[in-house]
Amino acid sequence: MSSIFLLFVSMFIISSAYKLVPPTNYTWPQNTKKLCFAGRFDLVLNVDYVQIDGAKATAKIPLNNDTFESYRVSCTAPDNVHELTLSILNGFTEILLDFSVDSKNMTSLTKVYGYITLNDKQTYFKNYSQAIAGIHKFSSNQTLFVTERGNSYRCNTKTIIQGFNTTQNVTVTSIELENLRIQPFVDESTEFNDYGVERVCSTDIDKNSNLIPIIVGACLAVLVVIVLVAYLIGRRRSRNGYQSV
Repeated sequence: MSSIFLLFVSMFIISSAYKLVPPTNYTWPQNTKKLCFAGRFDLVLNVDYVQIDGAKATAKIPLNNDTFESYRVSCTAPDNVHELTLSILNGFTEILLDFSVDSKNMTSLTKVYGYITLNDKQTYFKNYSQAIAGIHKFSSNQTLFVTERGNSYRCNTKTIIQGFNTTQNVTVTSIELENLRIQPFVDESTEFNDYGVERVCSTDIDKNSNLIPIIVGACLAVLVVIVLVAYLIGRRRSRNGYQSV
């Protein structure tokens, strides 16, 4: 019995060791504290496609244990562009995020592009038409996450990137980024200990400013309930004492 238990444990350990786990931090170079790029976020890729019967369907592809393959960052040339490449779906799909620095030393996400592959190697495109099998490129130019070089950008609220070039049968409708903290141009001459001074997105600021009155109101409501309960208990005790007299 014990040998069977040990067999199951060993199988679990082996399967866990080979299971792909997406990094919580996309830092580069890897295995060093002198970085040129640091970031973390949640990501969902949304794709519309045509099925065998001609109906349209939507694939929501999250960046998670099942989809993640690898990542890499280009910090070399040109010096004003750092590019993060995410490889997913067994390497058949890549998402590239270009971060640029302008003449005023402001950094931002300026381009998102890549390709998706529809084939039998992954299960997110159920019943897809064989007519659309193969590679489909996508691209969108937007300016997001603007901050000073040396600082970082934080946005926990969901940011939806749209405006991708479309085709008739396969369309990347959006890419969602959430719980984001990014610093694309880190000073490589010193060891990286933590993100630089953060610039917080307006949606996070609005959410926090709305949250404060709610918390204050809830605290006041709880206080009123406590006072009311204390008053009723005190009144009941005084009444009982009067009756005993």
